[in-house]
Amino acid sequence: MSSVFQLPDLDQVLRERFGFKDFRPGQRQAVEALFRNRRILCIQPTGYGKSLLYQLPSVILDGVTLVVSPLLALMRDQINHLQHRFGIPAGSINTDQSVEENQRTREAARSGKLRILFVAPEQLDNLDTFDFLMALPVSLLVVDEAHCISTWGHDFRPSYRRIVEAVHRFEKNKPGLHVLGLTATADGRTERDIAAQLAEPGSAPLRVLRSGMDRPNLALGVVTVKGPAGKLALLADLLGKLDGCGILYCATRDQAEIVAEYLNANGISAAAYHAGFDSELKRQLQHDFLSGNHRVIAATNALGMGIDKPDIRFIVHVDVPGSITAYYQEVGRAGRDGQPARGFLLYDADDRRVQEYFINSAQPMAADFDAVMHALTPDRDGMYPSLLGIKVRTGLHPTRVSVVTSELMEQGFLVKQRQSRSQVYRPTGKRGKPNLDRYKKQHEVRKKELTAMLDYGEGKVACLMQTLRCALGDDNAMACGRCSLCDEAPWRLDIPDASKAEAWLTNREVPIAAMSRPRMAAGFALLNGDLRGRTFIRFMKQRADAGTPGLNGELAVRLEARLQALAGRHRFTAVVPIPSRTWAQRQETARLAGETLGVPVLYDFLAMAFEPEHRQGQLLNNDQRRQNVRDLFRVVGNLNRTGDILLLDDYTGSGATLKEVVNTIRKQTGFKGNIVPLTMARVRWRLGKPGMV
Repeated sequence: MSSVFQLPDLDQVLRERFGFKDFRPGQRQAVEALFRNRRILCIQPTGYGKSLLYQLPSVILDGVTLVVSPLLALMRDQINHLQHRFGIPAGSINTDQSVEENQRTREAARSGKLRILFVAPEQLDNLDTFDFLMALPVSLLVVDEAHCISTWGHDFRPSYRRIVEAVHRFEKNKPGLHVLGLTATADGRTERDIAAQLAEPGSAPLRVLRSGMDRPNLALGVVTVKGPAGKLALLADLLGKLDGCGILYCATRDQAEIVAEYLNANGISAAAYHAGFDSELKRQLQHDFLSGNHRVIAATNALGMGIDKPDIRFIVHVDVPGSITAYYQEVGRAGRDGQPARGFLLYDADDRRVQEYFINSAQPMAADFDAVMHALTPDRDGMYPSLLGIKVRTGLHPTRVSVVTSELMEQGFLVKQRQSRSQVYRPTGKRGKPNLDRYKKQHEVRKKELTAMLDYGEGKVACLMQTLRCALGDDNAMACGRCSLCDEAPWRLDIPDASKAEAWLTNREVPIAAMSRPRMAAGFALLNGDLRGRTFIRFMKQRADAGTPGLNGELAVRLEARLQALAGRHRFTAVVPIPSRTWAQRQETARLAGETLGVPVLYDFLAMAFEPEHRQGQLLNNDQRRQNVRDLFRVVGNLNRTGDILLLDDYTGSGATLKEVVNTIRKQTGFKGNIVPLTMARVRWRLGKPGMV
């Protein structure tokens, strides 16, 4: 510690600035080590108060505390607490905020009005943001979820590699920079890798503080169940027997929405949460859950681990997660108040297919690197491609494009630069092929992690909590005595009949989420293409058949019922069918919708400005699909600007066409009412390949 710096009374700071009487176990030791050693890695269980390890130093150190975190929910929650509870000015820069919000945060940080600034790691890939951060007087750099910088970690993220670069850049500007790595999920190999990367160049690895991973108040159980309907039936029955509030973690966005809808239909207050929702809606959902307006929230991991709700009494994993470490982190949100809590895994061996898809989607191949390098050519104006341009040119899965470009930059094959106020990528001319060893290693790590998770679900381990602790480097863990393997009796459940849930799934309509930019109201797709039901298959076969001008009877009945329900919520003044080259039933379906609502149909209100080069299903990713319909439509008719519009189409996939049409109507007419989408079906396009999932 510098001779000119006198560490204040930490207990006094804790009491006066944070209102806490005592430190939790390990907190004082970590804060003192941070000031003494300047760089530390702290590995503590979820719920042990790691946030205080940078919040308290932020009020002691001069300058800004910069927190790099992928957890957007944590940012919102932390900022609210810092500003309103502790009086510490804080802000964030991330894609969940508007451009104006991010700009206000920049101005506040630049003028010295912020003590803590949160940024998402992806922001470090933005040249303007990176340069802005480099100009700030950063005294403490915090790497949250630090396991993400290690290829041995279960959730390695290429954008996190920029953090190591940022550390080295900051230390040149400010010798004596404090660096704090935080994670709850690092085994010994990952720990050593993180410590080496965050250390000062030429020095020994930074100091590591590791706590035991046991959660004595948390009991874990596995319940074997079969199929989506079986899960829904069991959930409704189980939640009727559990007290308090909880989180239901789902592997996909669709699953989160399905679970929430089914529970609400069965009298249980639930909300869905995932990254596909509009930013404002996500903020509201998080607020509603924290304030107790929803008893449960069905969420993907986009909800984040930073939710500060200590009284969560249960976590249910509706689907098998991809790794033991991810599972420990998520289930650890329960019982942070120290009171008894439970974690359930609904185990279906078929869930492995979803996780294998995630693993393979993120795994780049040598051909992907070649495709990106071939895409790095200037256009007729001499402009090199942006990241979006690379996605459009290659058609690769978006995750793979991000992985590949980050790796090619790190290995010196391409460089990111500004060109005509755009951020573009160009080749450096380096010869040879990139080294892909780290991705081969990471692929093996992820496959082994999934195998370990499946063994956990199948009961091929001695104790559930012991298995989690040992996987995280807690080598002396003993059997917990409270999990479903150690003590089976409290976990016995009667598996309910799933026929009701099966029927509900078959008849379920698929919500189309609202948007704020452009503004579109929530709507519905009548048929779920994922289920490949009889009515869906018939519709898809007949939709382009000119000899079948109308909808089949069952689908027509569904359409009328949904229109009548929508009419109770909206004041429709027109039906606008989206132009189509292939939907043979467009005219008749629109006529039926107009008659049911008692409003005119504007058949020719919209027109295509040109012939699209491809059909959406022929394209390889959603960036290509958005590009394919960009500026495709134009308004050619007149519109009554009062009331609401029903926007009608045959099916929706990526949502690009709906968004483009709504944007066209808003811009070209100034229409202010609600635009409500209704499609006959919802399909899901493959990413990286043509066709439907």
